[in-house]
Amino acid sequence: MYGLKQAPRAWSEKIGEYLVTSGFQTFDADFSLYVKKTNHGIVVIVIYVDDLIITGDNDVDIFNLKKLLKQKFEMKDLGELRYFLGIELIQSPKGIWLLQRQYVLNKLAEYGMTGCKPISIPLEQNVKLSADEGDLVEDTTIYRRIMGSLIYMTITRPNLSITVGVVS
Repeated sequence: MYGLKQAPRAWSEKIGEYLVTSGFQTFDADFSLYVKKTNHGIVVIVIYVDDLIITGDNDVDIFNLKKLLKQKFEMKDLGELRYFLGIELIQSPKGIWLLQRQYVLNKLAEYGMTGCKPISIPLEQNVKLSADEGDLVEDTTIYRRIMGSLIYMTITRPNLSITVGVVS
């Protein structure tokens, strides 16, 4: 099944059906989110293609779920979540930090910007951009890719949101 055009849909249906029959609830707002409330707490699963993030407030419930999933499906437990979709997670007793340092460095290298100097304010205040000024972009695909990357960076850097919104 792996590698076939219909494989992602088939996998999603199979794992979803299994989780629902195991007592998990789904939500119309997010089809990749599964939640199960137990007598001991709550277990949450987020699915992205063939990767599962499993969390909750009861280690025994999480351990038992992983054991059941390994019996039903061929899986690996990669341990505590540290990096996912370009986002690094650092956990401490004070909280959880989300960082995109490596993602940003990769994007700077990809677009030839590694030698640029950082500035504290990414855009002058009250700037008004006009579609009629400046040169036209030859390849709009590159511009769209850059904008998509910048929008993704606002997950961990909400202070960039206004600037990215203006430029997009």
